[in-house]
Amino acid sequence: MASSTERLDNSGAEEKQTVKARLLSSQVLLVDALYNLSPLLDSVISEGLLSRENLYEIDAERTPPNKVRKLLEIVDAQMDESGSSSFMECLRKCKKHYPRLRTWLTSEEDYSKPAGIKQGPAERQLQTQFNVLCSRMGCSVLPVSFELFSKGILIQFELEKIQAILIPTQQAQTLLSICLKKGEKACKSFYDALQNEDEQLAEELNVNSLLEDLNKEPEGSSVPIAVEETRRHLGAALPLSGGLQQVMSRLGLTVGDEIRFNVCEVGVAIGLPRRTVREYFLEGVGIEDSAQLEALVSLYIEKTKDADRLLSRVTELSSRWVQLSERGCLLLRLLQKAETLLRSGIHSHRHSWDHLHDQDHLRSWDHLCPDDCTDQRTVWAIFSFLVWDCMAEVLEEPEAKPSGGILGMIEQLSASGRVEAALLQEVEQCWTEGDAESLLQSVRVLAQVLRDLHPLQEGLQLSSSVEGLFSCRPSRLHRVTSFQGVSPRVIRKALSSMVPSSVDQDATPLARQYMEVCVRIARLLDVMQPKQTGVYFSNSPIATVIQHVRFVLSNSAFNSEAFDAGVRHRLMSVLEFNPAQLGLGFLMQLHQETLSELQTYLQLGEHHNFQFILESVRILGPAKLFSVSRVHGPVAIDNGVEEVIRFITSEPTLFLVRLHCLCYEEGRGRFKVCAPRCACMYLLKAEGLRDMQWCGGNILAEVGGKVWIREGESDGWDELQALAQRHSAQLRDEGCCFKVKTLGLECEVKFIYRSGRLWAVSHRDCEVN
Repeated sequence: MASSTERLDNSGAEEKQTVKARLLSSQVLLVDALYNLSPLLDSVISEGLLSRENLYEIDAERTPPNKVRKLLEIVDAQMDESGSSSFMECLRKCKKHYPRLRTWLTSEEDYSKPAGIKQGPAERQLQTQFNVLCSRMGCSVLPVSFELFSKGILIQFELEKIQAILIPTQQAQTLLSICLKKGEKACKSFYDALQNEDEQLAEELNVNSLLEDLNKEPEGSSVPIAVEETRRHLGAALPLSGGLQQVMSRLGLTVGDEIRFNVCEVGVAIGLPRRTVREYFLEGVGIEDSAQLEALVSLYIEKTKDADRLLSRVTELSSRWVQLSERGCLLLRLLQKAETLLRSGIHSHRHSWDHLHDQDHLRSWDHLCPDDCTDQRTVWAIFSFLVWDCMAEVLEEPEAKPSGGILGMIEQLSASGRVEAALLQEVEQCWTEGDAESLLQSVRVLAQVLRDLHPLQEGLQLSSSVEGLFSCRPSRLHRVTSFQGVSPRVIRKALSSMVPSSVDQDATPLARQYMEVCVRIARLLDVMQPKQTGVYFSNSPIATVIQHVRFVLSNSAFNSEAFDAGVRHRLMSVLEFNPAQLGLGFLMQLHQETLSELQTYLQLGEHHNFQFILESVRILGPAKLFSVSRVHGPVAIDNGVEEVIRFITSEPTLFLVRLHCLCYEEGRGRFKVCAPRCACMYLLKAEGLRDMQWCGGNILAEVGGKVWIREGESDGWDELQALAQRHSAQLRDEGCCFKVKTLGLECEVKFIYRSGRLWAVSHRDCEVN
């Protein structure tokens, strides 16, 4: 009777898959990795492998994943083994465009090693069974990886790389590729670990016979695996170029599923158009930082062919300007949880999301019902919470649980103008279609929305220049109210006087944490009421605490005139989304962050009743405006309010700053100040300009036949209107403007509100009029 090793040798040619079969068996990986088909199609067309009709069929597909599926369908139906091999060669030529395929393509090259290269029996069997293992290992991948790590076969970096992958088939591909690269001993160790973890699969794959034969071999016949060999193969296994590693090091990024950066803004900072970068990311790139940065480096090199230029630009970049706030990071981690649930549902029961074509859930709140905590309901609860949170960030007065359900919230966000309409439209379309692939695409789009809304540094967003005019908008919405703040002593007393609540002994840790957060919120809100209730909730169930908080928030002390509507909206989300019922630890962390933000908001400060709002900056010359940021303030001092703002330009220049302020004063309510007013007068003749000198106004600038002039101390605006009528000139109200002359590339201006009008003075390296 022939040994199992001989059986393997004799049947290897029959069992080994053809190139076409290997392509088709790797469809999940290829669909996910080929997010931009253009480079591959160009290569395939140049080889004459596709007809014009084939291209029409591929272009007719709406989404990138479906285009890849159509391409693989054509490969299966129309290409023989020779054509499939040529197609594989085209893939190899284009591997720089598809970073996720580099490991797979390398394993394909190893898979087809010439017969002259000596391989051990475990290595041969692993190559033969590569695709079967990828499709059948499933949840066994990580336990096997941990065992290999404990034996020193995998190093920490390789283990983290496998853990960072969400799809089991791709996890298995990565693990098996690493073992094949490391040789016979690594492959034997893999089969040992597989036998320990999944005896049934090991038996079906004839692993026992293989290991028995290998254990009979002399001790010295196995191929040693050395540390140096591991290091050498590690470099080949990682889909990271040296340039990418330097970029990641500069930004403090590591391989994994971490999200701490707005990588799209990194692309803008190194010179790429925002739309180009955004669209590139939305074509199938993962939402984690490392995947997006890998795609960004690939895009930049593809566009410029200049790695040194890339590294130079990244070196100039301040990472804080592209980092996300703590809340932004937590929201994206929650979104990753939804993505994990979606992907696990796709692989474990492929049609589990078909019921979502019924769109009733999009216009109602039934998915928040805790009675049926399926993965689908959990995913929709996550989506609803994230959009709810966006409303708190974007809308002046967000409406709690609008009648239109989750799509009603999307409509409100679209109407605000503070979120890109194209992104929200795509999210709505994906959710309306409702299939798993569309929902995964909505995760990518929603991730970009969250990144844009939650920068670490609160600055001023600048629009593209139109004839030197840059429109400004605060990166965070600030609401001016009558609220004055609460003494820190009162806040400390409210929290220190809490009596520990008697939670059910059988309650989960999440339930206990949720109860504590709700009680703390109730105590903090209580101190703002004229008559405190004195309720301590020591023996109250969670429903009673929630009911009490709802009642307090319905009082007039918490309407939009008296209290920040965004803070109130987030507090309502704590009551609506119970992390214990949903089983979401990340949601609990967000509720704790909301509690922390409430404590910060309640503190005394001028920011409650006042805000300077920069409307625009008009550059008078060829210079470019790089950034505008708040440096200090607002601070109440000398019977007024002051704030310092920094401007950075490409060269010394002149510019006009247009701004106003919002104030809240007792007895007057909320009001806007934009005095002294300025006007832009054009179609003005020479004699009109001479008359202007006598009207008491202050001429700020004269450029291209246009004159910017500030009104005089008394009756200035009426005089300007009369002057425009006398000389048949056009007069346009420009609000309140100040002229700034910079002495270098960076300057700081102090803006002041006092006695019902605005002022501006130089704070550093500029002259101000």
